[in-house]
Amino acid sequence: MLRFRFYFSLMLAALSTLEAAPNRSDGLRELLDAKIYQVPATYPHPTYDVGKVKALFYESIPYQGKAKRVFAYIGIPESEEPVPAMVLVHGGGGTAFHQWVKLWNDRGYAAIAMDLEGHLPQNVETGGGRLTHAHSGPSRVGRFGDAELPLEAQWMYHAVSDIFVAHTLLASLPEVDADRIGITGISWGGILSSLVSGIDSRYKCAMPVYGCGYLYESHGHFKSVQGAAQKFWDPARHFARGRVPTLWVNSDSDGHFSLNSTSRSFETTREHAWLSIHPGLAHGHRAGWDPRRVPEIYAFADYTLKGEGALPQRIVQQPAGRSVQLSYESDVPVESATVYYLNEALTYRKPAEDPQARHSRPGPWLSLPAEVKRSERSVYAELPDSCMTYYVNLKDARGQLSSSALIELSAGSPGR
Repeated sequence: MLRFRFYFSLMLAALSTLEAAPNRSDGLRELLDAKIYQVPATYPHPTYDVGKVKALFYESIPYQGKAKRVFAYIGIPESEEPVPAMVLVHGGGGTAFHQWVKLWNDRGYAAIAMDLEGHLPQNVETGGGRLTHAHSGPSRVGRFGDAELPLEAQWMYHAVSDIFVAHTLLASLPEVDADRIGITGISWGGILSSLVSGIDSRYKCAMPVYGCGYLYESHGHFKSVQGAAQKFWDPARHFARGRVPTLWVNSDSDGHFSLNSTSRSFETTREHAWLSIHPGLAHGHRAGWDPRRVPEIYAFADYTLKGEGALPQRIVQQPAGRSVQLSYESDVPVESATVYYLNEALTYRKPAEDPQARHSRPGPWLSLPAEVKRSERSVYAELPDSCMTYYVNLKDARGQLSSSALIELSAGSPGR
């Protein structure tokens, strides 16, 4: 009965088309196929269903003159009223994860997770492995390695378009509140979700994890991204014009996305953005969606899409130079503050204890407690003279982290 109800909703949705693209002009959006706003044809794939999470293919923009289909999982929780929803964007090596969909379903959200590289999972139970299919589009070519090809042949063009269509499909379902849809993505999904947040104002919130903009300024894995064709796809070029409330999430030790790029992405969007830096957070899909490790993601969604709980602390006065003094606003008591610092410029290298490590990283980070003056809603700390790089974390009564921008000091910076 549930399966029939779900697929009947899809058939009803296919009979209608959502309203035209938002009015705000943007160069990339104007280059996308108008089909991204049309409710797509869907093709159930019930042998891949996992419990109440349903598998299907949806039709997206054509590739090489042929119809293209995207594999996806969709889940909708039981509710008497339309529910908020999330679009879930996987990272490199990933696919559509039914576990990720169910995680959001269990929290009262509808969700769609789609494969953006022309695959479907090889192992249905675990979501591991990737199989190709007859109606697939392009796969990712390194770090924008196909950027010199015609636009319609590039992977990013198709990935962005497929995300637009996923939103259109999800919003068309009668069980979903089309005015309460957010997006989150992990690693490459963070790149894509942050980019899309700048050109698709239908979203009410965005939570990019690891991935960010200003990739060409990276000290780590993405430092090879250079040249006008590759920079065309840098998310900062697009989210700089956006207004979608955004929570930037990263690890301070992530070798893929260096912290300076994340911090600058936050600074660019500061009027409508928050930053949460997690010391030592591992890089990966499960780490990046784990509610125990990154509870800020779910609290941010609950506040912006459900009107429940509270936003992260907003740092209204950032630290500057060697003066570790900041002011904040918060509806939840701030219980502690910590300065994380390096006695050198932000540098990414293979760790001495693991010279065969796949990726470089900074650190090790040192830390010192900062003084929280709750009556003044302010934080103070004294830096050691050796400090060259630092950021400040505030932890609230929920155990959630809100972070300052990264501060990089020049040699010989004066004290207070």
